[in-house]
Amino acid sequence: MGLLAGELKILPNNLLIEGHTDATQYSTDANYSNWELSADRANAARRLLQQDGVRQNQVTQVRGYADQLLRVKNNPYDPSNRRVTILVSNGPNAPAPASLPHAEVVDGGPPPKLATALPARNR
Repeated sequence: MGLLAGELKILPNNLLIEGHTDATQYSTDANYSNWELSADRANAARRLLQQDGVRQNQVTQVRGYADQLLRVKNNPYDPSNRRVTILVSNGPNAPAPASLPHAEVVDGGPPPKLATALPARNR
């Protein structure tokens, strides 16, 4: 997270952080479900990013999704469904993020297309 914070803190864009779980019930405690776990996971990521320089006002939303947006839909118990997603906003007043010099795809998928390649009207 520290390396990621070092790249994100230089951007003018806002960030949205999402927490996710797999479908395994986290606890038998009715007061702490996968909903709380996913929200806590996203909030912990926010704290770590801000500890390493992301501005307080740069994170505009922290969301918990529990097991509602699975990464591996055909296997809701797959451990890779437990994750944090960090979205870089390209809102109407935010510039598209530049290519981050140290970024790489870590899940083996194809590299994402950069927003800078889109015409301004599609951002």
